Amino acid sequence: MSVKKGLVTCLAIAAVCATFQQTVHADEVSGKQYTSSTVNQLVSSVKSASDETSLSGLVSSPLVVGATSVSGKAVANAKVDVWVSGSLKATVYADATGNWTAQVPALAKGQIVQLRSTLDDWSADSNQYQVVENEPVVLTPLVVGETKVAGVAAPGSKVDVWVGGSIKATVYADVTGIWVAKVPALEKDQIVQPRASIGSWYADSDRYQVVDKAPKVLTPLVVGETKIAGVAAPGSKVDVWVAGELKATVYADEGGIWVAKVPALEVGNTVQMKASMGIWSADSARYLVASKEPVVISPLVEGETKIGGAAIPSSKVDVWVGGSIKATVYADETGIWSANIPALVTGQQVQIKSSINTLTLNSTQYLVVEKTPYLLVTLKAGGTKVAGVSAPGSQVNVWIDGAIAATVTTDETGIWVAKVPALAEGQVVQPKANIGETWYAEGASVTVVK
Repeated sequence: MSVKKGLVTCLAIAAVCATFQQTVHADEVSGKQYTSSTVNQLVSSVKSASDETSLSGLVSSPLVVGATSVSGKAVANAKVDVWVSGSLKATVYADATGNWTAQVPALAKGQIVQLRSTLDDWSADSNQYQVVENEPVVLTPLVVGETKVAGVAAPGSKVDVWVGGSIKATVYADVTGIWVAKVPALEKDQIVQPRASIGSWYADSDRYQVVDKAPKVLTPLVVGETKIAGVAAPGSKVDVWVAGELKATVYADEGGIWVAKVPALEVGNTVQMKASMGIWSADSARYLVASKEPVVISPLVEGETKIGGAAIPSSKVDVWVGGSIKATVYADETGIWSANIPALVTGQQVQIKSSINTLTLNSTQYLVVEKTPYLLVTLKAGGTKVAGVSAPGSQVNVWIDGAIAATVTTDETGIWVAKVPALAEGQVVQPKANIGETWYAEGASVTVVK
């Protein structure tokens, strides 16, 4: 390229200034030859550090899955090579204002797009852009109290972060599509939805729902169950641990819902979930697998005003006494519940009804008995069976002459029967009952007769 008498027009840098032109009077450079390298120096002298990307080429269209057209800005009249994952897919020329458009094969997720701008012997490579999903995606946990939301969208796109129906932040995705926004502390059940836009193009993400930080179980954890479902941070990985072993790994959807298949649960198993996204993680409470029917584990004896038991974790528990509801409570995450009731009367029937979602389960019918265990049979020499009544579900130790001769458990009516060595006249028999370490009662001592 040489300079003749008159005016010389240097490169028009459309991406920096739409109509930028630098003119040089030939009289000032008379007799000098200007190569494209010299022009390159002139370009370098007028661009700022922030213009570097503009000179090497910019993509101004969304680089999303399925796109077959790529547009952008480059040095005016430059040749623009469009490379996709290391392969040249198109060559076009920028117009006088630097605009260009190229047709390419449908883009696929994860592909790298890069431009090479060339004018004579000057050339420059653009940033590397990564192809992403058409809709923006959130990559960070949307949990109560969180003040930062990050994700991926079309590289270079504007991202409006909508929370609860209003825009809480506007940011821009980088060349890899990553964006990060600060928002007010998220609240439970709020809907979060990012919108990405470039010019007239836009795309909305899924509607994400803010959930509690710790994952939760929503389905009954009962013996024999092989499916567990719950809620965790939308998009998070959920590891399901049963009895200390990892039994399933699943992913929560945009609403935070997850479902996992596990081996049949056993009574007493502990179930715990761990949700994670990148370096973030949160553990659930430790849930206890219950029998399908609710049970009472406290003493149902005369005068008792407190009742407790086990049911499906988080289920509603209605306590029925003598045919009417005396209390309604909720089981905790381990399935344990307790309720205050009017003083029990001997002979009353107690039944527990638990419900969760559409499932309702009834316990057996328990019978309220006297507070002190007692025997039902006369103890005669030679007998080998002792029977009596104690708190339903209690353990009864049968003592004979100061030593335990048998241990049995009462049924829901409080009845128990024990086999013992042949009784001898004059021996002393005494029943002693307990329920765990929380309740204990001794019956009267009875002497064996002839």
